[in-house]
Amino acid sequence: MSNKLFLAVVAIAALTNGCASITGTTNQSVSVQTREQSGGEVTGAACELTNNKGKWFVTTPGSVMIHRSNDDMQVLCNKTGFEPGRAAVVSETKASMFGNIIFGGGIGAIIDHNQGSAYEYPAFIQIMMGAFSKIEPPKASDQPAQGPATTPVTTSPSTQSASTAPTLDEKLKELKRLYDSSLISQDVYLERQRKLLEAHQ
Repeated sequence: MSNKLFLAVVAIAALTNGCASITGTTNQSVSVQTREQSGGEVTGAACELTNNKGKWFVTTPGSVMIHRSNDDMQVLCNKTGFEPGRAAVVSETKASMFGNIIFGGGIGAIIDHNQGSAYEYPAFIQIMMGAFSKIEPPKASDQPAQGPATTPVTTSPSTQSASTAPTLDEKLKELKRLYDSSLISQDVYLERQRKLLEAHQ
């Protein structure tokens, strides 16, 4: 949702009474994972997450509580032997924001906009080492099995030699690890498992 459209809706809603917020808290937990460009997981990378509300740190794979914002969140991951991985993570206006406009009034909407509680980042952030990506929230038209859309923008060579592509067994083990870590739902796990098995028939 663009800022112009958001401000227009708020301006209309400001004619109503009320100032309560019903969109939730200003904090959000996000999980970060780092991978090689060949597909293998990179563990132990030190990542820095930054937006206009603050700065947070996490070692991959791991989760961290960040402050919501309407600004893109910049992520930088470093590990010895690898080129840095960078990403711009796009925030999305939460659906409950419209409920706040209707029931809480324009003032509540403005408060949530300023505090950041009206917005949400993708819960799972995957960083490609040696590359810069733009990570956007999944669209309504996306398949349920898909995660946040990641669009590589530029790449630079990694100092590590390229490894062979992951085998089916490795892919299934990685998928199971994501499910056991509660990073993906059971429906997503089963759907991705089915697609992997069908692709190797």
